[in-house]
Amino acid sequence: MSTPLRYFAYLRKSTDAEDRQVQSIEDQQKEMTKLAELFGINIVRFYEESMSAKAPGRPIFNEMMNDIKKGKANGILCWKINRLARNPVDGGEIQWLLQQGTLQSIQTPGREYKTGDNVLMMSVELGMANQFVLDLSKDVKRGLNSKAEKGWRPGLAPIGYRNDRYEEKGNKKILVDSEKFPLVKKMWDLMLTGNYTVPKIIEIANEKLGLRTGFKNKNQKLCICHGYKIFTNTFYFGEFEYAGKTYEGNHEKMITIEEYDHVQKLLGRYGKPRPKTKSLPFNGIIRCGECGCSITADEKIKYVKSIKGMKSYLFHRCTKRKTGIKCSQKPISFADLQNQINQIVDSISLPETLLDFALDVLNKENVCESANRNILIKNQQKALGECIKKIDNLIKIYICPANADREFISDEEFKDQKAGLMKEKSSIQRELKNLDERVNEWIELTERTFRFATYAKYWFSKADYKGKTAILRALGSDFILKDGNISISLAKPYKIINENMVKINAENDTLEPSIFGLNKAKTSLLEPVSVVLSG
Repeated sequence: MSTPLRYFAYLRKSTDAEDRQVQSIEDQQKEMTKLAELFGINIVRFYEESMSAKAPGRPIFNEMMNDIKKGKANGILCWKINRLARNPVDGGEIQWLLQQGTLQSIQTPGREYKTGDNVLMMSVELGMANQFVLDLSKDVKRGLNSKAEKGWRPGLAPIGYRNDRYEEKGNKKILVDSEKFPLVKKMWDLMLTGNYTVPKIIEIANEKLGLRTGFKNKNQKLCICHGYKIFTNTFYFGEFEYAGKTYEGNHEKMITIEEYDHVQKLLGRYGKPRPKTKSLPFNGIIRCGECGCSITADEKIKYVKSIKGMKSYLFHRCTKRKTGIKCSQKPISFADLQNQINQIVDSISLPETLLDFALDVLNKENVCESANRNILIKNQQKALGECIKKIDNLIKIYICPANADREFISDEEFKDQKAGLMKEKSSIQRELKNLDERVNEWIELTERTFRFATYAKYWFSKADYKGKTAILRALGSDFILKDGNISISLAKPYKIINENMVKINAENDTLEPSIFGLNKAKTSLLEPVSVVLSG
């Protein structure tokens, strides 16, 4: 008569998404007890565990397996085979013990796995359980990454915000907590003044503002670590990190980037300043007139009590990087430098009434240029035809029967003469191409010059830092700043316009086109443009 098997009942419940549909441990225990009575199974001990089986290292499971190896039981009773393992390490150990006979039976409500059975089906079921975990993990990661890319931070919302509980899964947003948002904003305002330490702000938040975390216990007070987490969290100005990447959030921002950066400086070693690159005007194109070093732009951001907010101060200064040279130049404000550049732009400006007149003259000039070009093209085409005939005649002489012994022209002579003619042909073809493009290029550059001179002042006043820098570059070169004054070597077309506009302004009180004769307009405004505008 065989000895009755002794069973361990293993009950596992996980809070992971994989097990949300699985019965609770209490329900599993009831079912296991009924099953034991039905099959006459002797349960030696119940092992209960609330932990995922997707990775090895479950303490209760390991304890049960060790007890089986010691012979305290030789059977396992469980709800499903995937309650025992969802990873290949634990699954392999179970199969090995079953194959060796140390474990003689695994009983579930729908099936019994025995030592002598084909282990293929168990391997398939355990493999399916493991694959389920892998697929689920990929799906979850894919969903979370997609959510982050849409601008919504996965996970628990920081203090001052709340997670949306009612939207569909994958579309849940982070909303403003109407009660806590203004209180956390008050904490940032206090920190920005520079008059309060983090512990003091936490004390004010707890005692005067009545702010509570609301994570585990709604009455839980904030501790100092909460303060540092708040003041170093980029989420509050609109950015968040997920899976090693930085995303721009769609949630409502509590502070500005400048306010966040200012707080990081106040925090010192506790802060983690956000790395950033910022485009400032005129960087790297102006040189110091005293020492020759570059002029750089600096921006200082300070909290101003009178406006209860951050204010930016932008100025330009010499980098003073040359050793052995003591530079005495002082910084100049961006506003002052901008006004000076604006005056230079104004000096090359054409009134709109003159622009139409100048372009009309330009088109008439183009008619003359086109006629001259056509004559040149005709001459070059004739020269090209003659060159091609020379090449054809050379080849005929070289291959004719009378030259079989190379009496008229040798191989070396043919090679040299042909190379010369081919070079002449290429030169004529290049000249033809240049002639075809020359007038169009001339009129395009000249028209660009006139239009830039007409609208540069307006563009400069409306442009951002990058646009203002591009306009300054287009004006010319050798930008020198000395004693608070900037000087520029104007590009040739703008220098011509500047000189003639000064002369015209001196001679006339108005700038109506009728004042100018056609010849004067040509000589004053339509000199050939030799410099292609940059920027």
